[in-house]
Amino acid sequence: MAAILEEVGTVESAFAYQTPRVTRRVKPRSTISFLRIMGESERTLTPVDILKARKALGAVIRRTPLTRSQGLSDAGGAEVYLKWENLQVTGSYKPRGALYKLGLLGDDVRRKGIITASAGNWSLGVALGARSLGIRATICIPETTPAVKVDRCKALGAEVVLHGRFFDEAFAYARELARTRGLAYVSGTEDHDVFAGHGTVGLEILEDLPDVETILVPVGGGGLAAGVACWAHAVNPDIRIIGVQSTATRTMYESFRAKGLVDVPVPPTICEGLAGGITQLNLDLALRYLSDVVLVQEERLADAILWMLMEERQVVEGSAVVGPAAILEGRIRFREGERVAVVISGGNIDLETVGLQTTWPQDPFPRRTDGKR
Repeated sequence: MAAILEEVGTVESAFAYQTPRVTRRVKPRSTISFLRIMGESERTLTPVDILKARKALGAVIRRTPLTRSQGLSDAGGAEVYLKWENLQVTGSYKPRGALYKLGLLGDDVRRKGIITASAGNWSLGVALGARSLGIRATICIPETTPAVKVDRCKALGAEVVLHGRFFDEAFAYARELARTRGLAYVSGTEDHDVFAGHGTVGLEILEDLPDVETILVPVGGGGLAAGVACWAHAVNPDIRIIGVQSTATRTMYESFRAKGLVDVPVPPTICEGLAGGITQLNLDLALRYLSDVVLVQEERLADAILWMLMEERQVVEGSAVVGPAAILEGRIRFREGERVAVVISGGNIDLETVGLQTTWPQDPFPRRTDGKR
């Protein structure tokens, strides 16, 4: 670890480490790595990459709190701590990877503009980063995405294109628009720079809880889990990294067990951020880094969201509540007193989803004509 710190300390800027480049994503569930498609040499995510990302992000990203949960500690028979990424800028961990990646793009790409596809939270991270860097951003989002994410994305200045019911359909349309408009596609699920940005979550967890033994991470494509695990295993290879999905978003679960890509239909879900297909790169990272992937009941997630609201006084979205749900449902066995960290990956949810009224016939706090309250 000392060598890692020494290497990062020798550069003027973290961005100087890497040559800006454009990446693109292959067809979902492809067995060919997008890195080979791009003609690049295969890259391996390292702790050095994560330190570069932390240095580059600096004060732009919030250092979110890690707090002990008495309720989950009692339920799991362990010492459970929650990493509150729902308190991150834009309400999820995604700006960590998005801001770092966009900061590495070359001037030509920035001038032409970028496009991406997202089930919601990645779009907010990209929109924020694009606005801060003066990049024109187009984002394809599934029509089933919660309105709160769509509205916030538009408010950040991105062009939002609603297409399809699930991520795979939005992704395919985004790739078509990238071709016809001459835009660079920025992947949120197959880019090592993005994974490195996300890995700063793990770095902060280990700084705040150095003797952590198990980390629970929501898993869609697995970029967050890979980043967290890369740092955690550099500090202590014995730390368990357990991915969590719902029974309605089980693609990684089935593929992890089969050790090969499995095409799994995705029914309606409140875990839209975990839904969609994966690629061989995603699976390879999961097989390398994850100790296990477990499932929680989709039908119980609304209850888990309300439990978090009542017990922890925090708004947590469906994709982010799977970790607490796994403990509440007894899906993971812990030793008595085992130190466990759970990543709460986001809080962008329409609370009507869980039966809470959050709209009024008339806005009780109307804005002035200049847009301020």
